[in-house]
Amino acid sequence: MANRNTAQTVEVNGLNLQYHEWGESRTRHALILLHGYGETSGIWQECAVELAREFRVIALDQRGHGGSQRATDHNYSRTSQVEDLEAFVDSLGLRTVTLIGHGMGGANALCFAAEHPDIVTALVVIEAAPEVLRTGVENLRRLFASADEFGSLDEAVETFAVFYPYATEEQLQRRVRATVTATDEGAFAWDFDPIFRDATARPPEPDPGQRRMVNLWDCVERVQAPVMIVRGSETDMLTPEAIQRLHRRIPGSRVSLIEEAGHAVPSDQPGALGQHIREFLQSLTTGPS
Repeated sequence: MANRNTAQTVEVNGLNLQYHEWGESRTRHALILLHGYGETSGIWQECAVELAREFRVIALDQRGHGGSQRATDHNYSRTSQVEDLEAFVDSLGLRTVTLIGHGMGGANALCFAAEHPDIVTALVVIEAAPEVLRTGVENLRRLFASADEFGSLDEAVETFAVFYPYATEEQLQRRVRATVTATDEGAFAWDFDPIFRDATARPPEPDPGQRRMVNLWDCVERVQAPVMIVRGSETDMLTPEAIQRLHRRIPGSRVSLIEEAGHAVPSDQPGALGQHIREFLQSLTTGPS
């Protein structure tokens, strides 16, 4: 059944990565969902169920997040994450993919699409662009620094509410579930590598081969797949101007605004997002070739 979700693990580049899958697993094409920074694949739960009625859907915990292994060298560069995705697609035997990425995952998706135009048939970029607002980044850092762990999910929701005053109780609940995990002591801790909470931490110096994806504009200009760019109406991470610049640099792309959603569109408005994605993908199969 489409709404059944199975958790599996695969080893890529020396790390065990966890992923969840919905829908028909025998097809050689899949929608791959990539979460944002400090989130997990859980942010896609509702949206994935919606999309799995028509597609094979796979949500990946990217390195250092959720059920996936932490990198001992703290290498969380964009290049290392894209290389993980390359190995992941290969290990699953997928011929083609539709990439749907949020925030950090959207940047990774853009670069994967630029490197693999023969594999990516469509791309949905949610709240990701080469230019982000410092206010949004700082808001996220303050949230992560607000507590080492929470005594209950309700306590976590109360904390999140301080940073996202527009968000409904339901939206906050979804965000919390996709960001924290239960500890053996019954508390709830952040579900990602603790290094992400250290604002002073710096990634290891990349080798020359890993510098090619540092400038996201370089990737943007090489994307050939059809692209939908998604922005939340209440976002604190991107300006409309940043979205328009991205739109202009990708010929033929379309922009979709999701009302009553902040930066975390997949958890704020999963139903609306799923509908927009479905309509976009349907337009590619029914429109002019």
